[in-house]
Amino acid sequence: SPPTSYGGYGGNASEDPKYYFSYPENWKFETVNKVKKGMQGIDCILYEKKGKANASAFVVTFSRAGEDNKSFRLNNNVEATFQGFAGADYDLQDALTEATETTQSMRELDGETYYDYTIESPTIKYLATVTVQTGKVFALFVKAPPKVWASPQGQQLELIQSSFRTIPRNYKRSGPE
Repeated sequence: SPPTSYGGYGGNASEDPKYYFSYPENWKFETVNKVKKGMQGIDCILYEKKGKANASAFVVTFSRAGEDNKSFRLNNNVEATFQGFAGADYDLQDALTEATETTQSMRELDGETYYDYTIESPTIKYLATVTVQTGKVFALFVKAPPKVWASPQGQQLELIQSSFRTIPRNYKRSGPE
């Protein structure tokens, strides 16, 4: 099923998309099962594998952020913000525990606030972008070992994060229904 189609999101293929991001052509989608969607909040997973080095991206969505868009607050404490996401990816918990550097920044795009995070540990690096729209939390995570980030592929991974956007509620798909 397509991203954001499980649980409270509708469940049919004609549902309008909720977000988008760019990714390399050679990446593949992993089928997200009901456990990953329902229990871990994972909406989509993409990956690229070369030898033993893995790079992947995944989106986590939570639908219970409050209808006022304000009950879920992203704060300055990176570890506290990410504790809720650690169940989606167990490497994230390890990265938080072993982090050698964490950074946070904020940006506004089309009236929406996006929080960007970097978590670096000796074994893995994460880039993440988190936003709240219409009471739903959307979080994109991009992860890879440090040697992948240090290669030319690192720029592609940064592009995945910087291209992440939610689609406005009033967006209507064009074309045949």
